[in-house]
Amino acid sequence: MARTETHRWWKPPLTLGLAVLLVLGMTVFTLVVVELVKAIQRIPEDVELFGDPVADLAVNLLALALMIPAVMVAVRVVQKRRIGSLASVEGRLRWPWLLRCAVVATVSVAVSFGILSVLYLLSEPGEPLFGEYVGARRFALAVVVVVLLVPFQAAAEEYALRGFLMQMVGAYGSTSYGDRRPGPVAVVNRVLASPVPAILVSGLVFTVMHDYSGWATAEVALFGLAMAWLVWYTGGLEAAITLHVAHNVVAFVLSAYEGLPDPSGSIGSWQGVVATALQLGLFCLVVVWMARRARVRRTTPDPHAALPPPPGGETAGPGHDHG
Repeated sequence: MARTETHRWWKPPLTLGLAVLLVLGMTVFTLVVVELVKAIQRIPEDVELFGDPVADLAVNLLALALMIPAVMVAVRVVQKRRIGSLASVEGRLRWPWLLRCAVVATVSVAVSFGILSVLYLLSEPGEPLFGEYVGARRFALAVVVVVLLVPFQAAAEEYALRGFLMQMVGAYGSTSYGDRRPGPVAVVNRVLASPVPAILVSGLVFTVMHDYSGWATAEVALFGLAMAWLVWYTGGLEAAITLHVAHNVVAFVLSAYEGLPDPSGSIGSWQGVVATALQLGLFCLVVVWMARRARVRRTTPDPHAALPPPPGGETAGPGHDHG
Protein backbone atom coordinates (compact mmCIF):
# COMPACT_ATOMS: atom_id res chain seq x y z
CA MET A 1 0.00 0.00 0.00
CA ALA A 2 2.92 2.38 0.60
CA ARG A 3 4.75 1.37 -2.60
CA THR A 4 3.00 3.84 -4.88
CA GLU A 5 4.28 5.43 -8.09
CA THR A 6 5.89 8.19 -6.00
CA HIS A 7 7.68 5.73 -3.70
CA ARG A 8 11.36 6.41 -3.05
CA TRP A 9 13.65 4.57 -0.63
CA TRP A 10 13.94 7.62 1.65
CA LYS A 11 10.22 8.29 2.01
CA PRO A 12 9.29 5.58 4.57
CA PRO A 13 11.92 6.65 7.15
CA LEU A 14 11.06 10.32 6.55
CA THR A 15 7.39 9.52 7.07
CA LEU A 16 8.24 7.66 10.27
CA GLY A 17 10.30 10.60 11.53
CA LEU A 18 7.48 13.05 10.86
CA ALA A 19 4.94 10.79 12.59
CA VAL A 20 7.18 10.48 15.67
CA LEU A 21 7.68 14.26 15.81
CA LEU A 22 3.94 14.85 15.53
CA VAL A 23 3.21 12.39 18.35
CA LEU A 24 5.88 13.98 20.54
CA GLY A 25 4.61 17.48 19.79
CA MET A 26 0.99 16.62 20.58
CA THR A 27 2.06 14.75 23.71
CA VAL A 28 4.03 17.75 24.97
CA PHE A 29 1.04 19.98 24.28
CA THR A 30 -1.20 17.58 26.23
CA LEU A 31 1.20 17.58 29.19
CA VAL A 32 1.32 21.38 29.18
CA VAL A 33 -2.46 21.48 29.32
CA VAL A 34 -2.40 18.97 32.20
CA GLU A 35 0.07 21.13 34.14
CA LEU A 36 -2.08 24.21 33.59
CA VAL A 37 -5.14 22.40 34.87
CA LYS A 38 -3.17 21.15 37.88
CA ALA A 39 -2.06 24.71 38.63
CA ILE A 40 -5.61 25.99 38.38
CA GLN A 41 -6.92 23.16 40.57
CA ARG A 42 -3.97 23.59 43.00
CA ILE A 43 -2.88 19.99 42.59
CA PRO A 44 0.67 19.42 43.94
CA GLU A 45 3.33 19.38 41.21
CA ASP A 46 4.85 16.11 42.44
CA VAL A 47 1.58 14.27 41.75
CA GLU A 48 1.78 12.25 38.52
CA LEU A 49 -0.78 13.68 36.11
CA PHE A 50 -3.91 14.39 38.17
CA GLY A 51 -3.35 11.82 40.90
CA ASP A 52 -6.81 10.39 40.19
CA PRO A 53 -6.84 6.94 38.52
CA VAL A 54 -9.80 7.70 36.26
CA ALA A 55 -8.51 11.10 35.14
CA ASP A 56 -5.02 9.69 34.60
CA LEU A 57 -6.46 6.84 32.53
CA ALA A 58 -8.33 9.32 30.33
CA VAL A 59 -5.15 11.32 29.68
CA ASN A 60 -3.12 8.18 28.88
CA LEU A 61 -5.76 6.86 26.49
CA LEU A 62 -6.02 10.21 24.73
CA ALA A 63 -2.22 10.38 24.41
CA LEU A 64 -2.17 7.00 22.65
CA ALA A 65 -5.08 8.00 20.41
CA LEU A 66 -2.93 10.84 19.05
CA MET A 67 -1.10 8.28 16.93
CA ILE A 68 -4.07 8.22 14.54
CA PRO A 69 -3.79 11.83 13.30
CA ALA A 70 0.01 11.62 13.43
CA VAL A 71 0.34 8.71 11.00
CA MET A 72 -2.47 10.05 8.80
CA VAL A 73 -0.80 13.44 8.40
CA ALA A 74 2.60 11.84 7.84
CA VAL A 75 1.53 9.56 4.99
CA ARG A 76 -0.47 12.34 3.37
CA VAL A 77 2.29 14.95 3.53
CA VAL A 78 5.35 12.82 2.72
CA GLN A 79 4.01 9.92 0.66
CA LYS A 80 1.22 11.90 -1.01
CA ARG A 81 -1.25 9.03 -0.70
CA ARG A 82 -4.76 8.69 0.63
CA ILE A 83 -4.96 8.29 4.39
CA GLY A 84 -7.57 5.58 3.82
CA SER A 85 -4.81 3.39 2.39
CA LEU A 86 -3.68 2.84 5.99
CA ALA A 87 -6.98 1.07 6.70
CA SER A 88 -7.37 -1.48 3.91
CA VAL A 89 -6.58 -2.43 0.34
CA GLU A 90 -9.78 -0.64 -0.68
CA GLY A 91 -8.51 2.69 0.65
CA ARG A 92 -11.04 2.95 3.47
CA LEU A 93 -12.42 1.20 6.52
CA ARG A 94 -14.86 -1.44 5.33
CA TRP A 95 -17.62 -0.78 7.88
CA PRO A 96 -19.93 -3.72 7.06
CA TRP A 97 -16.97 -6.09 7.40
CA LEU A 98 -15.86 -4.34 10.61
CA LEU A 99 -19.31 -4.76 12.18
CA ARG A 100 -19.38 -8.46 11.33
CA CYS A 101 -15.96 -8.90 12.90
CA ALA A 102 -17.12 -6.97 15.96
CA VAL A 103 -19.76 -9.61 16.68
CA VAL A 104 -17.16 -12.39 16.48
CA ALA A 105 -14.74 -10.37 18.62
CA THR A 106 -17.35 -9.85 21.34
CA VAL A 107 -18.13 -13.57 21.50
CA SER A 108 -14.44 -14.55 21.43
CA VAL A 109 -13.54 -12.18 24.26
CA ALA A 110 -16.51 -13.31 26.36
CA VAL A 111 -15.56 -16.96 25.88
CA SER A 112 -11.89 -16.33 26.71
CA PHE A 113 -12.61 -14.42 29.90
CA GLY A 114 -15.03 -17.14 30.91
CA ILE A 115 -12.30 -19.73 30.34
CA LEU A 116 -9.85 -17.54 32.30
CA SER A 117 -12.23 -17.48 35.27
CA VAL A 118 -12.60 -21.26 35.16
CA LEU A 119 -8.84 -21.75 34.98
CA TYR A 120 -8.33 -19.58 38.06
CA LEU A 121 -11.07 -21.38 39.96
CA LEU A 122 -9.51 -24.76 39.16
CA SER A 123 -5.85 -23.83 39.67
CA GLU A 124 -6.26 -21.45 42.60
CA PRO A 125 -9.36 -22.58 44.53
CA GLY A 126 -10.41 -20.30 47.34
CA GLU A 127 -8.71 -17.24 45.84
CA PRO A 128 -11.07 -14.38 44.87
CA LEU A 129 -11.31 -13.62 41.15
CA PHE A 130 -11.62 -9.88 41.77
CA GLY A 131 -10.32 -7.40 44.28
CA GLU A 132 -12.35 -5.12 46.50
CA TYR A 133 -15.16 -3.23 44.76
CA VAL A 134 -14.28 0.44 44.39
CA GLY A 135 -17.84 1.74 44.68
CA ALA A 136 -20.69 2.47 42.25
CA ARG A 137 -19.85 6.12 41.49
CA ARG A 138 -16.17 5.65 40.70
CA PHE A 139 -16.83 2.40 38.86
CA ALA A 140 -19.50 4.01 36.65
CA LEU A 141 -17.25 6.99 35.88
CA ALA A 142 -14.37 4.69 34.93
CA VAL A 143 -16.61 2.59 32.70
CA VAL A 144 -17.75 5.72 30.85
CA VAL A 145 -14.12 6.73 30.23
CA VAL A 146 -13.25 3.22 29.07
CA VAL A 147 -16.19 2.89 26.68
CA LEU A 148 -15.62 6.34 25.17
CA LEU A 149 -11.83 6.32 24.81
CA VAL A 150 -10.57 2.73 24.57
CA PRO A 151 -11.88 2.31 20.99
CA PHE A 152 -9.69 5.23 19.90
CA GLN A 153 -6.68 3.95 21.84
CA ALA A 154 -6.97 0.45 20.41
CA ALA A 155 -7.62 1.70 16.88
CA ALA A 156 -4.61 4.03 17.16
CA GLU A 157 -2.29 1.14 17.96
CA GLU A 158 -3.67 -0.79 14.98
CA TYR A 159 -3.27 2.16 12.61
CA ALA A 160 0.26 2.83 13.82
CA LEU A 161 1.60 -0.72 14.12
CA ARG A 162 -0.50 -2.91 11.85
CA GLY A 163 -1.19 -0.24 9.24
CA PHE A 164 1.59 2.33 9.11
CA LEU A 165 4.54 0.24 10.35
CA MET A 166 3.74 -2.92 8.39
CA GLN A 167 3.29 -0.89 5.22
CA MET A 168 6.59 0.90 5.84
CA VAL A 169 8.43 -2.44 5.98
CA GLY A 170 6.50 -3.81 3.02
CA ALA A 171 7.30 -0.74 0.90
CA TYR A 172 10.86 -2.06 0.49
CA GLY A 173 9.71 -5.39 -0.91
CA SER A 174 8.52 -6.14 -4.40
CA THR A 175 8.16 -9.18 -6.64
CA SER A 176 6.52 -7.37 -9.55
CA TYR A 177 7.87 -7.66 -13.06
CA GLY A 178 9.32 -4.13 -13.11
CA ASP A 179 11.49 -4.84 -10.06
CA ARG A 180 13.04 -8.15 -11.11
CA ARG A 181 16.65 -7.03 -11.07
CA PRO A 182 19.50 -9.47 -10.45
CA GLY A 183 21.76 -9.24 -7.42
CA PRO A 184 21.30 -8.51 -3.71
CA VAL A 185 18.67 -5.83 -4.31
CA ALA A 186 16.34 -8.41 -5.82
CA VAL A 187 16.95 -10.79 -2.90
CA VAL A 188 16.12 -8.06 -0.35
CA ASN A 189 13.03 -7.09 -2.33
CA ARG A 190 11.77 -10.64 -2.35
CA VAL A 191 12.42 -11.17 1.37
CA LEU A 192 10.64 -7.95 2.34
CA ALA A 193 7.81 -8.67 -0.10
CA SER A 194 6.92 -11.59 2.16
CA PRO A 195 4.51 -10.71 4.99
CA VAL A 196 6.82 -12.34 7.54
CA PRO A 197 9.26 -9.42 8.15
CA ALA A 198 6.45 -6.89 8.52
CA ILE A 199 4.52 -9.19 10.88
CA LEU A 200 7.60 -9.80 13.04
CA VAL A 201 8.56 -6.11 13.21
CA SER A 202 5.01 -5.09 14.09
CA GLY A 203 4.75 -7.80 16.77
CA LEU A 204 8.11 -6.87 18.29
CA VAL A 205 7.34 -3.14 18.49
CA PHE A 206 3.88 -3.86 19.92
CA THR A 207 5.46 -6.01 22.63
CA VAL A 208 8.13 -3.43 23.50
CA MET A 209 5.48 -0.70 23.79
CA HIS A 210 3.89 -2.55 26.70
CA ASP A 211 5.79 -2.37 29.97
CA TYR A 212 5.14 -5.97 30.96
CA SER A 213 7.25 -8.86 32.14
CA GLY A 214 6.97 -12.63 32.56
CA TRP A 215 3.81 -14.25 31.27
CA ALA A 216 2.32 -10.87 30.33
CA THR A 217 5.10 -10.34 27.78
CA ALA A 218 4.30 -13.66 26.12
CA GLU A 219 0.60 -12.80 26.10
CA VAL A 220 1.03 -9.39 24.44
CA ALA A 221 3.55 -10.78 21.93
CA LEU A 222 1.12 -13.52 20.94
CA PHE A 223 -1.66 -10.97 20.53
CA GLY A 224 0.50 -8.62 18.45
CA LEU A 225 1.71 -11.32 16.07
CA ALA A 226 -1.78 -12.74 15.59
CA MET A 227 -3.27 -9.33 14.80
CA ALA A 228 -0.47 -8.53 12.36
CA TRP A 229 -1.05 -11.82 10.53
CA LEU A 230 -4.80 -11.21 10.46
CA VAL A 231 -4.33 -7.73 8.98
CA TRP A 232 -2.25 -9.22 6.17
CA TYR A 233 -4.67 -12.09 5.60
CA THR A 234 -7.82 -9.94 5.47
CA GLY A 235 -6.25 -6.99 3.67
CA GLY A 236 -7.25 -4.46 6.30
CA LEU A 237 -7.34 -3.36 9.92
CA GLU A 238 -11.00 -4.02 10.62
CA ALA A 239 -10.75 -7.45 12.27
CA ALA A 240 -7.75 -6.48 14.38
CA ILE A 241 -9.41 -3.26 15.55
CA THR A 242 -12.56 -5.05 16.71
CA LEU A 243 -10.74 -7.69 18.75
CA HIS A 244 -8.32 -5.14 20.21
CA VAL A 245 -11.21 -2.90 21.27
CA ALA A 246 -13.28 -5.74 22.73
CA HIS A 247 -10.32 -7.22 24.62
CA ASN A 248 -9.21 -3.87 26.08
CA VAL A 249 -12.70 -2.75 27.04
CA VAL A 250 -13.31 -5.91 29.05
CA ALA A 251 -9.84 -5.78 30.63
CA PHE A 252 -10.23 -2.12 31.64
CA VAL A 253 -13.77 -2.63 32.94
CA LEU A 254 -12.53 -5.45 35.17
CA SER A 255 -9.75 -3.15 36.39
CA ALA A 256 -12.30 -0.39 36.97
CA TYR A 257 -14.15 -2.74 39.33
CA GLU A 258 -11.05 -2.61 41.55
CA GLY A 259 -10.39 1.09 41.08
CA LEU A 260 -8.17 0.91 37.96
CA PRO A 261 -4.88 -0.19 39.51
CA ASP A 262 -1.80 0.65 37.45
CA PRO A 263 -1.21 -2.27 35.02
CA SER A 264 2.42 -1.24 34.28
CA GLY A 265 4.91 -3.93 35.16
CA SER A 266 2.25 -6.64 35.23
CA ILE A 267 3.73 -10.14 35.13
CA GLY A 268 0.53 -11.84 33.98
CA SER A 269 -0.10 -15.55 34.45
CA TRP A 270 -0.05 -18.80 32.53
CA GLN A 271 -3.83 -18.84 32.78
CA GLY A 272 -3.91 -15.53 30.95
CA VAL A 273 -1.68 -16.84 28.17
CA VAL A 274 -3.89 -19.91 27.69
CA ALA A 275 -7.08 -17.83 27.64
CA THR A 276 -5.61 -15.32 25.19
CA ALA A 277 -4.35 -18.09 22.91
CA LEU A 278 -7.83 -19.63 22.83
CA GLN A 279 -9.36 -16.21 22.20
CA LEU A 280 -7.02 -15.57 19.26
CA GLY A 281 -7.49 -19.04 17.84
CA LEU A 282 -11.29 -18.85 17.94
CA PHE A 283 -11.38 -15.33 16.51
CA CYS A 284 -8.90 -16.01 13.69
CA LEU A 285 -10.61 -19.25 12.65
CA VAL A 286 -14.05 -17.64 12.42
CA VAL A 287 -12.77 -14.49 10.69
CA VAL A 288 -10.84 -16.52 8.12
CA TRP A 289 -13.96 -18.60 7.44
CA MET A 290 -16.09 -15.45 7.06
CA ALA A 291 -13.50 -13.76 4.86
CA ARG A 292 -13.43 -16.72 2.48
CA ARG A 293 -17.21 -16.97 2.29
CA ALA A 294 -17.61 -13.22 1.75
CA ARG A 295 -14.60 -13.11 -0.59
CA VAL A 296 -13.16 -10.17 1.31
CA ARG A 297 -10.69 -8.33 -0.87
CA ARG A 298 -7.07 -8.93 0.16
CA THR A 299 -5.07 -7.19 -2.58
CA THR A 300 -5.07 -3.99 -4.58
CA PRO A 301 -5.37 -4.08 -8.37
CA ASP A 302 -2.09 -5.07 -10.00
CA PRO A 303 -0.40 -1.86 -11.22
CA HIS A 304 1.76 -3.89 -13.63
CA ALA A 305 -1.07 -5.85 -15.21
CA ALA A 306 -0.69 -3.97 -18.50
CA LEU A 307 3.03 -4.71 -18.80
CA PRO A 308 4.08 -7.21 -21.46
CA PRO A 309 5.00 -10.62 -20.06
CA PRO A 310 8.70 -11.30 -19.50
CA PRO A 311 10.58 -13.76 -21.70
CA GLY A 312 9.36 -17.31 -21.28
CA GLY A 313 5.67 -16.41 -21.03
CA GLU A 314 5.65 -15.78 -17.26
CA THR A 315 2.93 -13.40 -16.27
CA ALA A 316 3.19 -10.41 -13.95
CA GLY A 317 2.84 -11.00 -10.22
CA PRO A 318 -0.38 -10.70 -8.23
CA GLY A 319 -1.72 -7.51 -6.70
CA HIS A 320 -0.06 -5.98 -3.67
CA ASP A 321 -0.84 -7.36 -0.24
CA HIS A 322 -1.85 -4.98 2.55
CA GLY A 323 1.46 -3.88 4.08
